[in-house]
Amino acid sequence: MTSVIFEGIQPTDLREVLASGVDQGGNPIQPFIDADGGWPLRICLADPLPGHQVAIFVWPLLRRLGPFRRTVPSVLNTNGCSSTWQAAALPEEFDQRPMTLRPYGAEHSILYELVSPISAGSGLNAAVGALLERPEVAEVYGRNVRGGCFAFVARRA
Repeated sequence: MTSVIFEGIQPTDLREVLASGVDQGGNPIQPFIDADGGWPLRICLADPLPGHQVAIFVWPLLRRLGPFRRTVPSVLNTNGCSSTWQAAALPEEFDQRPMTLRPYGAEHSILYELVSPISAGSGLNAAVGALLERPEVAEVYGRNVRGGCFAFVARRA
């Protein structure tokens, strides 16, 4: 089985966004309190606890230029993260949401025939690992089905 590394958005990128006060789309960062907890954070690869301050911001899904670059909404914890932005497995709460897995090849194009809808509770970590077993897949992007938000990128470790 292939070893996988999952990544959220790099902490240095978070600091830049917060310091500038605007996201990649030029929108002002507008923090709010997540009263119930559970907004999926994309820096920390975790869900916040109730009462944490978060913000929704625009993020370029692919940092490199090309036809598959697009911006997507993402959620950040404006007070920083107590978790990590890299992990060998996704936390359990990620498996409790439906996701779409979008595999990309080495040339940074979507492998459309391998795009996979994943039902909540159906083994997200294993599904990502199975895609990365395929030699034509270089990385897999996870997106939340409901909001279309970026969830993670996964690569071979």
